[in-house]
Amino acid sequence: MNAIATWARRAERLVSFAALAALTGSVLWGVLTRYGTEKPAVWTTELSGILFTWVVYIGAMTAHREGRHIRVSLLVDLLPPALRRAVMLFADASVLAFLAYVTWLSFLMMQKGATRPSPVLDIPFSWVYLATVIAFAGMTISQTVRLLDRATAEHPEDVL
Repeated sequence: MNAIATWARRAERLVSFAALAALTGSVLWGVLTRYGTEKPAVWTTELSGILFTWVVYIGAMTAHREGRHIRVSLLVDLLPPALRRAVMLFADASVLAFLAYVTWLSFLMMQKGATRPSPVLDIPFSWVYLATVIAFAGMTISQTVRLLDRATAEHPEDVL
């Protein structure tokens, strides 16, 4: 299982890096052709928007897995240990339910996007929406692992 997780993290970083590098190149090319030639490359705007979507959603998945999203735990930290554990488990289960539902919705959105091409590059929007499906599915998996870890941990507050 650890080898799969390592492979998934490497793939995640590779996709993020490739999308960010292509995004940077696309924006640079768009600026150069807009101000350096008489015929600007209009496709760069659309491509950079698509790549930005991938960078943001894959980055959000990474941040969620690493526990880097903002949370305010002041009131939870003041609770007695047994109640704190119950509140944390309830919060984790609620987040898991939300992520699973959003994964399903993003899958439906991706299916609908298959019939709609982008205006300039003629790329099916399902390729754009695939980033949301991958990201929310990844967050659902990591949230499931987090919930199981917290449920079995002796000190659940130490689980990120």
